[in-house]
Amino acid sequence: MNLNPLSRFIPSADDRENSSETYRRIYDETRRLVSLEVEDAKLMLTEKLTLLLGRVTLVAVAFVLSACVVIFLSMSISDLLLKSFSPWVTYMIVAAFYAILICVVALFRRQLIVDPIARYISKVILDPKPKRTVHHKSDSNSAEA
Repeated sequence: MNLNPLSRFIPSADDRENSSETYRRIYDETRRLVSLEVEDAKLMLTEKLTLLLGRVTLVAVAFVLSACVVIFLSMSISDLLLKSFSPWVTYMIVAAFYAILICVVALFRRQLIVDPIARYISKVILDPKPKRTVHHKSDSNSAEA
């Protein structure tokens, strides 16, 4: 019989070897989990940056093409107005139209520019990954029937 009442709480040599092996496994699994989480974060960041840069590129191309369209429309409107007004009045009318357009955009910049950009960026950055639908054979059979 053991006289020390605390002897059952003192780990034996076998227990120490098992616990060090357990700690090593926990450490390896934790390291693997952290590695997978970092990889997932990298992939998610890549996906979100791709969406964001794709949209920025689309807007830039649309802006350049729209600027060309606006220039040609302005010239055609000026030519049309030249039949009724003198050249300086025609150009002043076109310039006044663009000045009014700039004022309207400046007044409603939050609704027209800031809010849509903030909404899109928050949707891209804050939304979780889209859920992928898994089609089971039973689902495809029931859809065909």
